[in-house]
Amino acid sequence: MTGHRRWKCGTAPAAAALATWVAALGGSSAQAAPAAEEQGPAPSPEPNLAAPDDSAETQIDPFAKIAELEARLDQQQSVIVGRQPRVIVGGYLDLGFFAAQGNGSGIVRDQGNVLFPQYAGRYGWVFLGDILSPAVNTRGEVADLGDATGAPPRFDSIHSGGAPGFIVNEINLNLTSGLGPSAIATASINFTPRSGSNFSLGDVFDADIAQLEWMPTRSQRTSIFVGKFDSVLGIEYRERKSNQRYGITPSLIARYTTGTALGLKIRSKFGPDDVLVLAASVTNGSFTQEQFHFYDEIDTNLGKTVSGRVSLHPPIPIDMELGASGSWGAQDRSPNSTGKMWFAGVDYQIHTRHADLKAQYLKGGAPGDPTNDVYGLELHGGGYVELDGFLLSHLGVLARAEYRDAFVWLGDPNALGGANRAYLTKSWRATGGVHINFTDRIILKAEYLYNGEYDGIPHINNNVITSSLVLIE
Repeated sequence: MTGHRRWKCGTAPAAAALATWVAALGGSSAQAAPAAEEQGPAPSPEPNLAAPDDSAETQIDPFAKIAELEARLDQQQSVIVGRQPRVIVGGYLDLGFFAAQGNGSGIVRDQGNVLFPQYAGRYGWVFLGDILSPAVNTRGEVADLGDATGAPPRFDSIHSGGAPGFIVNEINLNLTSGLGPSAIATASINFTPRSGSNFSLGDVFDADIAQLEWMPTRSQRTSIFVGKFDSVLGIEYRERKSNQRYGITPSLIARYTTGTALGLKIRSKFGPDDVLVLAASVTNGSFTQEQFHFYDEIDTNLGKTVSGRVSLHPPIPIDMELGASGSWGAQDRSPNSTGKMWFAGVDYQIHTRHADLKAQYLKGGAPGDPTNDVYGLELHGGGYVELDGFLLSHLGVLARAEYRDAFVWLGDPNALGGANRAYLTKSWRATGGVHINFTDRIILKAEYLYNGEYDGIPHINNNVITSSLVLIE
């Protein structure tokens, strides 16, 4: 070479490639190149006229070699990226065993309106108790729906008739995919093996989450959700799945707040440690559970349901949260938007090293639509207080006290012949349980539910013992 060409490499792969090339040639050490650069251009050697020099034909161009190695590194990186999964697959398996008192049902009929004569002539059938109180799993399924005489066709998913038995509570498949630095797509599908009849399969599935979350701000503290997403009412929706809930069964008011709905939701966090969180949504229907009387995934009316929640995390040493939430909109399953369905409530929770305390209260109502077989609701009040204690690293206990005071009816009680039916609920429940996590992927839970009634409703023998073995992927 007649002179020394200056060069520099601005990337780590190029530097690594140069070191590899130098080692491969077996020439001067890696430190020699900078030294030569400091000394300036090297003198040109005298040509040897007697013997031709063939080294020019075999000399390796270091810059061409670096470019070649960089191309190989880029190719290998592309292969590695291509092998990474675009979709993360997760889920869990929930297995259980349960036993319920009586016939497994939570209601009895007020035959001849003996106990509540004020309903005579206004309602054809009056049932007392809580139809969803003898729950056996996190889905809120009951041991048996009982004999609700004259009721429209119902899907009694377990229908044990009071017999104890083993059950596959749920098989969950969860799919998550990053669509860029600020967008995430999530889908959740639940499979529930159940008994079929008359040559039909009883197994069913439901898609409870199908959403796109977009975080448009640089801080990513604001999320916009589109699709089918979690509720914004209260706090219990955060543990509606068996791999999230410390215990097994949902509360008596979970039917109103833990469902998922289709629409648009926005959530923003403000201040240090998310001291203030605001959430709002516009959806087809309410956040009630699909198995209950009130749910409308695909809207049948023009009106939409607006919901919101505000929560405060006080800047104190204890991890505490105070919240208030509510919803208002056209009542579910009605083809018109005249009747309005609403819910409002408050919640509280505190987290410590050895225990979690959670509480929630809710009220609500809907006028019903007699001409279109839409149920009416008067939720005079309902709520719960739950304490989860962590005794050891792998062992914990829980205790929950709750109540629900509600009146649900179908039809017009003032019409000739009265309404079709009514459900009068004045129920309370005490739940105790244990939680054992053998590993973070194998969890065993057990609960005992004592269901009671008050204010003139006779006691119903429908206490439940249930268990859940959750295997998490």
